Amino acid sequence: RIVREFKETGRVPNVVNLASQTPATHRLVVRHLDRPGVLAGVLDAIKAEQINVQEMENIVFEGAAAAVARINLDNAPSPQMLERLGAENADIIELDLLKLSPG
Repeated sequence: RIVREFKETGRVPNVVNLASQTPATHRLVVRHLDRPGVLAGVLDAIKAEQINVQEMENIVFEGAAAAVARINLDNAPSPQMLERLGAENADIIELDLLKLSPG
């Protein structure tokens, strides 16, 4: 039953040890073509700035041509890193950085 629900919804029922809140302060939203290596490049850039990913979700749109990744971070990446990511990877359609509200 638990495995079936996870496969169908992506949620595990009756989990008691998930964090209700993480130290994430920012969300990076990456709209991208659904191709190999796009998220690896984004995560490498985040790692290079010593930023930790708190939570991450990648949703593929109908037809599997494009997707959106929502990456919650414990610090804001530099504007230079975001600019470089967008300029160097043609598979990235758009990058948005959002400040998360505390609490």
